[in-house]
Amino acid sequence: MTVAAAASVGDDLAKAVVAELGDDAPTLVARLVAMAFAARFTTAISDGGFLQLALWAERTCERYGAFDGVAPLLANACGATRRVMRARRLSSASLESDLTALDAAIGAKLAERARARSCDSRAPSDGIDSTIAAFLLTLDHADPLSAEHSRAVSLWCRRLARRMNLSDERALFVSRGGLLHDVGKSTTPREILLAPRSLTDAEFAIIRDHASAGAAMVSEIERLRPFTPMVRSHHERLDGKGYPDRLSASDISLDVRIVTVADCFNAMIGRRPYRPPMSPAAAIDQLTKHTGTQFDPLVVEAMIDVVEHPDD
Repeated sequence: MTVAAAASVGDDLAKAVVAELGDDAPTLVARLVAMAFAARFTTAISDGGFLQLALWAERTCERYGAFDGVAPLLANACGATRRVMRARRLSSASLESDLTALDAAIGAKLAERARARSCDSRAPSDGIDSTIAAFLLTLDHADPLSAEHSRAVSLWCRRLARRMNLSDERALFVSRGGLLHDVGKSTTPREILLAPRSLTDAEFAIIRDHASAGAAMVSEIERLRPFTPMVRSHHERLDGKGYPDRLSASDISLDVRIVTVADCFNAMIGRRPYRPPMSPAAAIDQLTKHTGTQFDPLVVEAMIDVVEHPDD
């Protein structure tokens, strides 16, 4: 791919990066950072400077540290880049490899920054975000697609919580749970995670273990224990037919119900090795079809509202 070809998608790429974050960052700052990322990405293609792009991402987070949306915007930038380049048929095996490496490098830099801030007495922190970043980096190494999905689920969780008029503190809590919900997949064999086909019953039994495996991982760290139910129970159903515990509706918290809807919706509209993505409208139809049995009706209504009125 030539530099000229890559440069021709600069505007599309900047818009896609901003769209990853929605309304969660100041519009002007988000746009400026996205445009800068797009410009530096096209330069990196010609000079192989992907490490420099990762270092720039770290410096940008330091410069705009007051705006909480900048770090997640950069964390999701590689996923947006993949989609734009594929849509323009400019992707290649080499570019995919570079983007995977860049995604991991940015994740590592953001995790380092978060750890440094948690130890800085001038910037007190509970250490939760740095610990979550480390878990997500582990998942990124195991399966970048699952890590990309987790970041998107986190954003959907935040939007749902806000649309349901939950407090900012509760919205942050649920969005963090969305980031963590699939960390157990870092223990799932890659040949199962990346299988370009439907899974066998035996393989599906193995992949279902990710919920309990992730809960065990999270519960070992005291500051993350409150997120354990969202990690363990995001595949439970209101009708008691979910896994791993076949919980009844009364035992499934609202936080878990929000993560469940966000997870399933994003899984349906996202790319998978074995099928093309659904349209948002088709995904909403599936949520509606299973409302009351699999999904909480109020959360589904909130998702419909978020999708139909994204700017509200």
